[in-house]
Amino acid sequence: MLKKVLTVWIIIMVFTLTGCSQETNSQETKIENEEISKELTIVNQTAQKKVNEMKNSAVPNFEEIYKNTVEIDVNFDSEGMFRTYKAKIADNKMLSDILTMIGKSQLIKDESKIKKMSGMATKNNSLILVAGNGSKKEIKFAFDDPAFAVGYLEIDDQKYDPGFSFFRYIKDFTEYRQFDPNIDNQVEELFKKYNWTIDYRVNTMNETLPSNLKHDAGEYPVKIYWAYNNELSKNIGLDYSEYLGKEVEVDIYRLREPLPDYMNPRMNSRGIVLQYNNKIVGAYIDAGRHDCFACSLDRKSLTDITNNEWDHWISDYINYNNELEIELSKMKPEDIIKQYYKAINSHDQKMQFACLTRQNLCNYLSTNMDNNLLMNAGYNNVYMDGEQNVKSAKFISSREISGLGNPKGAVEYAATVDFKFKKEITSNSGKQPRFIILKKESDKSGWRIDSEGTGP
Repeated sequence: MLKKVLTVWIIIMVFTLTGCSQETNSQETKIENEEISKELTIVNQTAQKKVNEMKNSAVPNFEEIYKNTVEIDVNFDSEGMFRTYKAKIADNKMLSDILTMIGKSQLIKDESKIKKMSGMATKNNSLILVAGNGSKKEIKFAFDDPAFAVGYLEIDDQKYDPGFSFFRYIKDFTEYRQFDPNIDNQVEELFKKYNWTIDYRVNTMNETLPSNLKHDAGEYPVKIYWAYNNELSKNIGLDYSEYLGKEVEVDIYRLREPLPDYMNPRMNSRGIVLQYNNKIVGAYIDAGRHDCFACSLDRKSLTDITNNEWDHWISDYINYNNELEIELSKMKPEDIIKQYYKAINSHDQKMQFACLTRQNLCNYLSTNMDNNLLMNAGYNNVYMDGEQNVKSAKFISSREISGLGNPKGAVEYAATVDFKFKKEITSNSGKQPRFIILKKESDKSGWRIDSEGTGP
């Protein structure tokens, strides 16, 4: 089997230009050498400072291990979830980050938690620390699902706890394709101000912001994405609304710290920075795949910032003059359900998604998303095969049901639909029950489908 190998390197090269006077060449070379020397000095000072911190490490002889390690090879269990992934780390900053987290580990005295890891735990993994003289030291490690946030390192037959952020760091070598540890100073300082540590840049892309943030019925919710995150960005004084319609540079950064506790069990955080003409015009925290909306850099939620729950906030970003919006706003809940399945049956995506609440619609931004990207490009990116699996969906009947403890203002219906699937994966073709909860996100927008399930 072909192995996927990740190698992270920094190579500094100095070129002497030709066609200039010898004096000019000498001056330019001197300036470049001074800049490189300064950079190397900063690296060495940082490394030395961390070495001093390592003197009190619970791991025996770790100061020497830290100083001597020039490469770390990451190997996952060949029978486990990440068996095809390997990483070879040779970048000084990343080596220092990994070694520092190991050095700050605490000896595990009570092993009861690590002995009860779930069936989702990743075990039998190893780090190979390669010294400058070619000698190697193996550190075994295991970690559980983030929902349990348990893991350990095994060093010389002793088990240590480096904190779960260490395992998230290592696991993310399987997630990302680019690892650029060279961070712009202004970006690093911005995140440092709010106690975030940038590990590396994951991706850089150019994005054209929408010309306005009023969302039309059935439209892919890009406008809502930018409206939501501008609220987060404004909370730290960066309002990018004046750049609507313009192309901005967007950088995605991997952050060391987890999301705030109130967002548990979600943990992984990404720092998003928008720049226009090399000026930072926006910044916020994003949670990546499956549920991207997160918080501001100062860890505030949308509700904290706007003093509004979603249903009140979204009302300012709906285009009530849109013809389809007006049409749907006049329908009763049972009519919305019929229209929804009629649209699925005829493969009318615009109508299908127009029947959903905006909050429900926003799930499509990041469900099954490639975490190297900012968001899914469109609705079909959610589906594993790039298209919806439903061949046809003929609505048969529906009835309202009550007494199920739904939120105030919501109604629930039990519907029967005759489905035909392209592939019978989780359900067989034929008559299927569907339980549908509808609500009004705003009075003017009318009833929309907030959730659809196979059970009440």
